[in-house]
Amino acid sequence: MNRSRSLVAGVLLAVLTSAAPALAEVVRIEITRRQTIPEATFGEVGSYERITGRFHGELDPDHPLNRGIVDLAAAPRNARGRVEYSADLDILKPVDPRRGNGVLLYDVNNRGNKRALADFNDAPRLNDPTTAAHLGNGFLMRRGYTVVWSGWIHGIPGAKDNEVQIRIPSAPGLEQAVWDELLPNTAGVLRFPLSFAAVRTDRTGATLYRRTRHGDAPQPVPADEWEFAGAQAIRLLPAGRAFERGVLYQFVYPAANPPVTGIGFAATRDLVAFLRHSTIEVNPLAGAIGHTLAYGASQSGRYLRDFTWRGFNEDERGRRVFDAINPHISTARLFLNHRFAQPIRMTHIGYGFHAFPDIGFPFAYQDETDPYTGAVDGILNRCTARGNCPKVVHSTTGTEYWQSGQSLVTTDPAGRRDAVIPDSVRIYHYAGTQHIMGATMPPGACALPPNTVDPRPAMRAVLVAMERWVRDGTPPPPSAYPRIADGSLVPMRQWRFPDLPGVQRPVGPAPKTRFDYGPDFARGVFSRALPQPLKEDYPVLVPQVDADGNEVAGVRVPEQAVPLATSMGWAVRGPASGTQGELCYLDGSIVPLLRGAAARREMRDPRASLGERYGTPASYASRVAENAEAMVRAGRLLDEDAQRIVRRAQAVRW
Repeated sequence: MNRSRSLVAGVLLAVLTSAAPALAEVVRIEITRRQTIPEATFGEVGSYERITGRFHGELDPDHPLNRGIVDLAAAPRNARGRVEYSADLDILKPVDPRRGNGVLLYDVNNRGNKRALADFNDAPRLNDPTTAAHLGNGFLMRRGYTVVWSGWIHGIPGAKDNEVQIRIPSAPGLEQAVWDELLPNTAGVLRFPLSFAAVRTDRTGATLYRRTRHGDAPQPVPADEWEFAGAQAIRLLPAGRAFERGVLYQFVYPAANPPVTGIGFAATRDLVAFLRHSTIEVNPLAGAIGHTLAYGASQSGRYLRDFTWRGFNEDERGRRVFDAINPHISTARLFLNHRFAQPIRMTHIGYGFHAFPDIGFPFAYQDETDPYTGAVDGILNRCTARGNCPKVVHSTTGTEYWQSGQSLVTTDPAGRRDAVIPDSVRIYHYAGTQHIMGATMPPGACALPPNTVDPRPAMRAVLVAMERWVRDGTPPPPSAYPRIADGSLVPMRQWRFPDLPGVQRPVGPAPKTRFDYGPDFARGVFSRALPQPLKEDYPVLVPQVDADGNEVAGVRVPEQAVPLATSMGWAVRGPASGTQGELCYLDGSIVPLLRGAAARREMRDPRASLGERYGTPASYASRVAENAEAMVRAGRLLDEDAQRIVRRAQAVRW
């Protein structure tokens, strides 16, 4: 983290081990910068300050809650027999904590990047918020949240933009074959960077594979057609030959001394417990926190699901860590607590990267039975037994149904019936939206423009509802998602997308393939160089659509419920991508409605035009206002967002 700014006010070093605690946890805090955000006040809450620094922790490998951390016992120990680590710490808090709401919102960073300010405050995506403009519309601040970020992810490549990081030890002397994947989405890619340094660079024990299409079997590339470019990259031969755009490459090679990445779970557990409970003076939040919430989007939402499933929502003193969690756009778990883990990877994207682990059973929060193995498990299994589960608000977009098997979160693993969701869980599908706002692929990779429907107004309402749920027990609005029982969640053969001009429909959702990772996988170790796909897949279902092609179930924000376009959570790769027709990563698509009946007939578009369905722009705006008011009454939209949406609708012209 960059500390060269003139705002640095010195270092406050607090050593907490002097009391010789029986449990390790956080042992030292370093505060290197403390700054009031200039020219920014937020109603009754007042001014905010930002505190940055580092915290140092120790873990006892023999503690029952730490024994599941892969290779922790093999890491170097200090004189107290503990394993040491340190991580970045970043806090935004009310200057006067008595004017805040007493709620800590832990924003699980995504590959080191802060997300909550962009996702709830409509702020710019950046990692060093120091001005009022960096806090966007101030939503979180006006409500008095204390926002906390800390490092949990090791090995961020080329970290340079104030990403939040962690420093962890390695387990010396351990060696095994690992694999990496590369999917070039642009032309001219000349180097394939590796996640770990290869033990040897003479090609011994190393093989490069390629496949042209996702469903093809990997084929070895002849050894004389590639070479190492140092210990942590390879390139094709002859020199200057580029990796083919859209082709999937897998590389198997020997690596040694794996970092103990599972420490990232314990680091969050111990920091949040310290900030919440410690009353010593060096705790910058001492006495200010009554409730703890966690938000994580995509990779960081998978972190929260895995964190909970692995039992980390209990600290070493037996206390609940998070009162409630909001895993957003996240359906799997995380490739973190494994030997030679690659947590930076996107997992289970239908075209590429679908073999990385922790994509499989369990999917649902409640216990279900795996039809293939007979195992009984659920994300909340361990914390239910220990009595320390968080309340869960799971939110998702259409992309996760197509790319990540979201349907299995709400069905049985055989895809035959709707699951019974626990009372402590809410599931909200933001209909007609894509994974994140904005394109995730380079221009030309996807066949259509990305989806622009904004789910963030609904996300803000969900956060407020989650806060009330833990504060006074007020239940949030009912879950809203596609279901088998009412026909809004269907197998691909029953999907009824209209025949829109110029739109290539996907062949189907990404399969939820089962893999054999070898007999040691249960303890976080791979004993197969490449995972072997098993015969049966878990069934994946998709949201049914209406005559316009818009999803019929879920939370429909006004701009999707009263549409100006068909908005999809899926996209297919375009002609320039090298693999036309395959699912296109995390982008959705949008196809605007035509203005009038004549244009619609000329284009042979089956959808009613804007003029045919609304008459005038004023009539359209009136319908948006009616829908927004209904959502406010249902608790699915805040009044301030409803007003913004109506103003945008009133500005629409055709």
